[in-house]
Order: sequence, then C-alpha cells, then structure tokens
Amino acid sequence: MEDEVGRLNRIDYGDMIYFDADRGIAGTTYPIGTAGMPSDVIADVITICAALGLDQIHVHGSLTLGASMEHYNFHGDEHEDITDQLDLNGQDVDGSHISELIVTGAQGGTGLLTLIRCVVNALTVFNGRMENCRFYGGAFSFKDAGNIDIDDCENIISVATITVQAPTLASIKQYAGNLILTLQDGGVCRLEGFKGSLEIDEMTGGTLNVYANGADITINADCSGGTINIYGNARVTDNSGATVVNDYTKETQLDSLFQEQPDTAVNITAIAGGETDVFDLNVANTRYIVRNLRLKCVDPGVDTVTVRLRELINDVSTIVSTFDITTANFGTYYTLMDMFGIPYLAGDDLQVTVRASGGGPYAVTGQYSHGLTT
Repeated sequence: MEDEVGRLNRIDYGDMIYFDADRGIAGTTYPIGTAGMPSDVIADVITICAALGLDQIHVHGSLTLGASMEHYNFHGDEHEDITDQLDLNGQDVDGSHISELIVTGAQGGTGLLTLIRCVVNALTVFNGRMENCRFYGGAFSFKDAGNIDIDDCENIISVATITVQAPTLASIKQYAGNLILTLQDGGVCRLEGFKGSLEIDEMTGGTLNVYANGADITINADCSGGTINIYGNARVTDNSGATVVNDYTKETQLDSLFQEQPDTAVNITAIAGGETDVFDLNVANTRYIVRNLRLKCVDPGVDTVTVRLRELINDVSTIVSTFDITTANFGTYYTLMDMFGIPYLAGDDLQVTVRASGGGPYAVTGQYSHGLTT
C-alpha cells in the first residue's frame, strides 16, 4: 500500500512525469520528473512512470525513444522549433497517444498510434489515427496492411508526399493542400472531401477512391496498375498507362455538353476608380464553363490590385470572391485555384475583373480557356 510520503510525492507529480531535454537531470528519485525538476533521460522517465503507475508524459525539447513505449500519452506545447522533435525511432508505440508535438521517425509495433494537433515530419510506417495535424516535410508512408484514418489535416509546405504501399484501408478525410500519393501497390486508399492539388504517382495496384471538393487531379504516366475512381468536383488530367481510371466528376459530365472556344489572351490594365474586365460572359440563353485562367500583374508598388469574381446569386451578379496582388506576391501567374480556391467556373453569368486601389494603370496579362452551350 502507498504510504503518506508516496501519496504526497504522487500529488506533487500531478499524475504526469516531465521530460525536458534542455533543463532536465538524470535520476529516478523524487523530485526528479516533476514540473520543477524534469528528467532528461527517457529510460528514467519510464522507471518513474512504472513506480507510480503513471502513463502521462510532458515533453519539452528533442526526444528520441530508446525502448518500447506502449499505451503512453505524450503531451507537448505546440513547439515551433522544428528541431524539437519526438523521434519514434522504430519503437513499439502501440496504443499510445501523442498531442501537440513534432513527430518524426519510423513507427514500430503492430498496433495503432494516435496523433492529435501534431506536426508530422518524415514519419514512416504510420498505422493509426491522425487528427488536426500538419505535414511539414520529408518522407511519410503508410504501414503495409495497416489501418489509417487521417482527418482534417493539411500541409504547411508547398506539397506533401505520402507513400501509400498496400494498406488494408487508408482513409484521408477533409484534407486541404497539395498532395502527392505515390507507390500504391495494393489495398484500399480513400480521400473524402479533398480540396487542393492531387498528384497520383507510380500506382501499380490496389484501389484509390477520391471524393473531391474542388480539386485539380493529375494521374502520372508511370501509373501502370490498380483502379482509380474519382467523384465530385474536380478537374482530372489522366496520363496513366494501364491503370483503370473511372472519372465520375462533374466536370467530366459537363465536357460532353460544352463547345470548346479558342483560348483568349489577357492584356489589360488595372486602374483606380473603376474595374477592367478579364472576361464578362453573360449572353442570354448561354451557359459557360471556364476551365483555365492564369493572371499576372506587374509590381503595383504601394498599391493593391484586386481580382474580383462575380457569379449569379439569386439571379443578381454578385462578388463572391476576391484575391489581392501586392508587391509581395506579384511575380506569379495565378490560377483559379490560387485565387478563388476552385478548379473551374460554370454558370450563366461569369465575370472576373481587376481594379487598382490607387496609382496605376498596372498591366495585367494572362490567358483563359472556356466552353459554352446554348
């Protein structure tokens, strides 16, 4: 039975052992491991946890696991220094829960790991659940025959790459950003509510189901097997070889109805006090689809050039989205996805304009392509 001293010590620990790579010390005797005197040796932390029957560990600084740590709970403080990482180091972390830490390394064991509000950097052989996490960079891979659930995550670099392999089921829900799925050779992978740019690379087997919510999808020529089913709102470029691609997207259905028009160059100026049309498509009894638009503005200096999108709302042409070009971002040809978060436009009255906040005129160049049906 726990004596009075042991009970008081346990209260001082607060049901959590503290690890701090920067200011911790070695040892297993009280008060080492408390918030006031954290440990800097993970083996000592394990010993203290076992002695007190605890499984909660607060982590500060860089930590590399050196032994199996099943059914532990690791807590961080949303570290912003990318070098302060929790390295799984191939250790068994079955049933463990990690929150608000930067996680890296290979996941060991055969069970499931849970990551909540973490930054993921070069994490491999992942098997488990991930929620509200951000992909920073490096290799990321699923475990063969694993069960993966990724919910409401995004990348904080230009593009994240996931090596799919052959999971029993990998479900990626409500992902936003630019994503590459590569080397799927079996199993089932499913994207639900995906929004952004998706590249599918070197797929040789298995099934990939994509339920898009405003996506630009490219299937590369090195895809030579498996089946891809695509649904929802997306633009699909299929360069694949022997991969079976079933394209059920809205845009594909529209393609059979619209007559393609020649590409139109954009050479206009943005002025202060008025709007200049990039295009204004509104002929009676005509429906339009704008498949591609790229715009670039010269440096507006201290001013701002605003790109405005108008569509019909309750049968009235209404500004539904805007995008600002400033001296900080003018050097890019922006797409529909960049400016308005959608891969194409469709409707009876579509208008895109530019307007300067002052000064000018500022030259705006670009190109767009569209189709129409009457």
